[in-house]
Amino acid sequence: MPRAARKLKAVSKPSGFAEEGRPFLHEEIVRGIETRRVQALIDQGVLGEKQVYRVIPERTFKRRLANREALKVSEGNAIARFVRITEEANRIFGDAEFARKWLTLPNPVLKGRIPIELAETDTGAREVEGALLNFAYGDYV
Repeated sequence: MPRAARKLKAVSKPSGFAEEGRPFLHEEIVRGIETRRVQALIDQGVLGEKQVYRVIPERTFKRRLANREALKVSEGNAIARFVRITEEANRIFGDAEFARKWLTLPNPVLKGRIPIELAETDTGAREVEGALLNFAYGDYV
């Protein structure tokens, strides 16, 4: 048990991963997240273009970026969820590259589904968070 406690303590450290460790706030999502902030997350490697384009078609995203338009609430919510899941995986694994791979490969714990694709919905994101927490506590099955 002490080993799990040490691991959990390491998991709770802030990563400073995206947006200086600050997730998107409710007010920002409702007001509309600026597309340039999402582009910055893509450029920093926090989010993949493929992830973003799963919830916002590429042409739509690029048009909004060019016109300096904000995301719709549902789109901003999905992006915030991706950032949250990505940061959680990074904290738990302690290695951003490994976390990125884990999020993009089919996972037997998630019935062969791909974690980042599950994160498109709130229910799926909760399943992914559950799998990550199980891993953090040493429960791999």
